[in-house]
Amino acid sequence: MCRAMRRPGEERDGLLLQCKGAAAAAAAWWASAWLLPSTVTAFATFTALLALQSTVYRSLWDSAQYLGAMALGTAGAAAFGSTAGVHVWSVGVLAFIALIGARFQLLGRQGAQVPVVALFAFAGGGGDVDYIGHLVAAAAIGVCCGLAAHFAVAPSPHTDTAEQMTTDLAARAQSLLRALARMAERETAEEKSQEDWARRIEQLAARAAQVRAAVDREQENSRLNPRRPWCRAEESLHRCHEAIDMIERLGTHIRSVARALTHARRVPETETVLTSYANLLHGAADALECLHPPQGPEDADRLRGHIEDAMHRYREVTATVRQDRLDTPGEWPVYGAALTEAVRILEEIEHTGDRAPGQCRSG
Repeated sequence: MCRAMRRPGEERDGLLLQCKGAAAAAAAWWASAWLLPSTVTAFATFTALLALQSTVYRSLWDSAQYLGAMALGTAGAAAFGSTAGVHVWSVGVLAFIALIGARFQLLGRQGAQVPVVALFAFAGGGGDVDYIGHLVAAAAIGVCCGLAAHFAVAPSPHTDTAEQMTTDLAARAQSLLRALARMAERETAEEKSQEDWARRIEQLAARAAQVRAAVDREQENSRLNPRRPWCRAEESLHRCHEAIDMIERLGTHIRSVARALTHARRVPETETVLTSYANLLHGAADALECLHPPQGPEDADRLRGHIEDAMHRYREVTATVRQDRLDTPGEWPVYGAALTEAVRILEEIEHTGDRAPGQCRSG
């Protein structure tokens, strides 16, 4: 509660949704009590709460699915009520048919409401057509009250929050690159086992999944939201998705680099090569910092310079490996993998920079 009152965010949106739910339920009860029999008043209140989801788009979609489920359920109840009547066998047959209708994919998770509505209208209302009509009207009132509350005070867009989370995720990837560089430089403070690096990279992947889920929620929140034009939010959130994709791929390359460096550090003769390779990783980290995902590079020429400088360091490391005769069949799989993954990291950064608004292109 305190966090919701202090600053905007999911906590405040959740509290606002609860307040809107209470208001919509009260309005639905009042309207249904005024217009319809008391036997269906509770149904209007329930439907108002069901129509209120976390986003306007989700509320509209769930409401449409629910009304479709209700149409199937009430149609079955009316058909059996006007022909077979309410009996043990007819309740069983209706339930069986309604459960089949619940499997329609278009109804989504609201498909479960088909047998609920059918049995409620059939057994609870005796299959009476007038009762079923009142039930449908109550549901319509509830949906209208729920959607009206949502559109009156739409959820706040948090596109800036999604961008900040993506920026922080990129900073984590950059930190891992610099930590690997310090490891290659043989700084004892950065000595870690292969299991430690695997754990850190898994943490990066888990955080990427969390950020992706947050961006997906914001994409849904932006659709049909009267508080933010979708066309403007779409571009920003699309860049967030591209940045997350890139960082997840970088995590795969970083894992391979960490595995290769863990092996290479055991060989004393590789100190010169690892020092040069550390400079290559620092150059990749500089390029990632300059890329500044998801907004894109502020200075396209500067990003291009970082990538070209890193590629120059890559050629230096390759020459050093050959000069020190570390490209033998026993050693090259280690250094070849490390060099290949470093180039792929640079290619990922360059490719993302090419697609950024600034369209940085390397010559």
